[in-house]
Amino acid sequence: MTNDIIRVMKKVDEQIGYDLNEQDIDAVLRYMQLNDPEHATPERAVRFLVTWKKSLRKPDISSPLEADLDEFYKQFIKTDSEQSE
Repeated sequence: MTNDIIRVMKKVDEQIGYDLNEQDIDAVLRYMQLNDPEHATPERAVRFLVTWKKSLRKPDISSPLEADLDEFYKQFIKTDSEQSE
């Protein structure tokens, strides 16, 4: 699993210029464990970070701000769960 996450980390850095790191993954995983333990996995934390960082880079007025993180997370889980089924 660690190798898969490292591979994703390198790919994300190349695609969007975001240096995905274990500290960020751990922080998101803690958030998930506290607020949504049913969906708390390292893989999902990585997918969330990638999705969130990509959306922040879009020059779109509807891009989520950090204040909107909870709502963005809920929408992410809904979409991610549907894609995982």
